[in-house]
Amino acid sequence: MSDLQPQDTSPPPRRRGLKIALAVSLALNLAIVGLAAGFALNYGGPKEGGPPRLAAMGLGPFALALSREDREALRDRVASDGGEILHAERREIGHALRDVEQALLANPFERDAVEAALARSRRAAEAMQASGHGALLDYVEEMSPAERAELAENLRRMLRRFGGARR
Repeated sequence: MSDLQPQDTSPPPRRRGLKIALAVSLALNLAIVGLAAGFALNYGGPKEGGPPRLAAMGLGPFALALSREDREALRDRVASDGGEILHAERREIGHALRDVEQALLANPFERDAVEAALARSRRAAEAMQASGHGALLDYVEEMSPAERAELAENLRRMLRRFGGARR
């Protein structure tokens, strides 16, 4: 048995690059999860029966520009004017997304089913946005000129802070 080669007993080469890539990937994943959790805690949907979130109604910039008291008053107005309608629209979006999930798993893929579910979701989101915009217009209409000017200034600052306003 002279043709047996001596076995290499040295440890395998270190895969330092792989370890670094895994560490970076883990850090990025944790950052993304943290951002998503922070967004959900700050801007996520309301609990059933609770006041609707302004950002979910297409009022995200105003949710940041309005004072806390104004946000609460606007939420109360939306809830009293049509809160149940908004909850129904949110449920419709949830049902539509579940239908999308099922259609994605179907074999063969049925594009028309996904398209119909997405259209239902879009209509519900547009209805929520229209309701929010109507409530905002009603609320702003009742403001004094000084209050509207303050809101405009807050909106300008918020847009500048988030890079949405051009100088």
